[in-house]
Amino acid sequence: MPTLPPKAERGGELVGQRFGSFRAIRELGRGGMGTVLLAEHVLIPKRVAVKVLHSHLAEEPELVARLLAEARAMSLVQHENVVTIYDLDTRDGRPYVVMEYLEGQSLAAFARGPIEPALTVELLTQVCDALGAAHARGIIHRDLKPANIFLVPGPQGRHRVKLLDFGIAKRLARTEGETPTRTGVLLGTPEFMAPEQCSGEAVDARTDLYAVGVLGYLLLTGRVPFSNESTAAVLVAHLTQKPVPPHEVRPGVPPALSAVLMRALAKRPEERFATAAELRAALESALKVAPTPVAPALAAFSARVPGSVARDYPAERVGRAGLFLRCTGTPPPLRSDVSLVLQLPGGELPCVGQVVRHVSAEQARAWNMAPGFGVELRDATPAFQQRFSRLLTGTPPAPAAPTPDDPRAEVVLRDFRQRLQGDRYAVLGVPRDADADSVRAHAREARGRLESLLSLPLSDAQRAFAQRALARVAECLQVLGQLERRVEYDAELRNVKGVMRCLSAGLTVTALEACRRRYFERHPETEGHSLLHIASGEAYLSAGRLSEALACYESALRADPLHLEALKRWYALQARMRHSAEATASR
Repeated sequence: MPTLPPKAERGGELVGQRFGSFRAIRELGRGGMGTVLLAEHVLIPKRVAVKVLHSHLAEEPELVARLLAEARAMSLVQHENVVTIYDLDTRDGRPYVVMEYLEGQSLAAFARGPIEPALTVELLTQVCDALGAAHARGIIHRDLKPANIFLVPGPQGRHRVKLLDFGIAKRLARTEGETPTRTGVLLGTPEFMAPEQCSGEAVDARTDLYAVGVLGYLLLTGRVPFSNESTAAVLVAHLTQKPVPPHEVRPGVPPALSAVLMRALAKRPEERFATAAELRAALESALKVAPTPVAPALAAFSARVPGSVARDYPAERVGRAGLFLRCTGTPPPLRSDVSLVLQLPGGELPCVGQVVRHVSAEQARAWNMAPGFGVELRDATPAFQQRFSRLLTGTPPAPAAPTPDDPRAEVVLRDFRQRLQGDRYAVLGVPRDADADSVRAHAREARGRLESLLSLPLSDAQRAFAQRALARVAECLQVLGQLERRVEYDAELRNVKGVMRCLSAGLTVTALEACRRRYFERHPETEGHSLLHIASGEAYLSAGRLSEALACYESALRADPLHLEALKRWYALQARMRHSAEATASR
């Protein structure tokens, strides 16, 4: 019987806690190793899943190593049919992995009985694509089963397969310092284990293809080839018994498809299909359907980041909505938006993306990949994806008549054209003394309005402006959503109310002074000019001439907007004059 977490840990105490930039919202589930949480970014409306190792297991090196190995394996396999890893870290000594949040259901929940051959092939071909990507990286899954396959709803009622749980995945070429899995431990699920796994022999890509055969058998017939209450009996059956062909178990199964699965279930690895791509092609041929194109090998391309000095980064596509840009220098900040021009074999493609991941040199060495940063593309519409795919394969975009301006979108874009002529507060539509919650709420609202336009039939000019506006909104949130960056911006605007808002929100005096030093580095001519104005203000204040004193403090803050004493005097005098006016009005 598996060990249950301590009672205190089963009470959902992780909900509400921070994991890096994400806050846990609710528990999604738990297993023998850890708890999976739904979490949301604290600044932007991005949801992720966080897998946290149980606290009572965090002191067991082998289990920690297993969780880390799972994260490394999934980070290496960047494919649209494999769940995406965003981050790996520890909290209170407990390792956690931040990964793509999937909405849908596991294949175990979906297929509770036999399903039609066409749907079986549709799902299995995607599993083969995922395994092919893993095998290309030298990674064998070793625990393929319905519980480790997730189905995400797709267009027209179709299903997108996502392969999960590389917790016992094996890299064929171990890096220095890695050790083989200790002997005497059964790794895998008996009903889905290949004969070589059952006997403890070496495994390779064909081991996973045997599991695909078991999976297909289960989907078509509603049962696995071998089952028994005794694990040993199941293992012996895999080693010695020939399964009943699927078409004999369920007459509706096409014999050709049954033959493909029987070959995948061959006892000797050399008698199975050699690769996942070969199995995929056989599955489609057996059903006599037009093969779905296998994703081509990624063409080499680069991404140019415009700026005062444009930089080109070698890049690769990650799934349908992501890029990984190789970079040995300092990458753009996390959560910042970057404008890109993709230099593709078929031509250039401008786009906007958000930086969602950094891979440092140290992480790159540990994960056997290049350092750089991941970008999530803002435009995930079918039209953009089709254009990207065509250019990536060297095919120029199909000529098309210019799309006229969309009148619905124009109403929104007209508002943002006016906003973008103003400062960052105007872009987000907030007053200059807005609090942090209001800034974030308005940024989310602005981003939602703009992103909703991308699914409309926009003209080229409208789409380009919507993407520029999205990048501008994100940049404004980056500045106004962080106290130190906001207070420096307020200093440039001479926005005293904004500076006071930052102080009331928790900006420390130390941080204020650091910002003030940087302000004088940019404006050395103003240093010291505030002293005379402050002295004059004190004199006027002593004489009871409050309006003149306030004007002097405001002059001091125009010269030195981060002068703490001037801020205090200005604020106190403002309050005094306001109370005096209220008292006079109430008489």
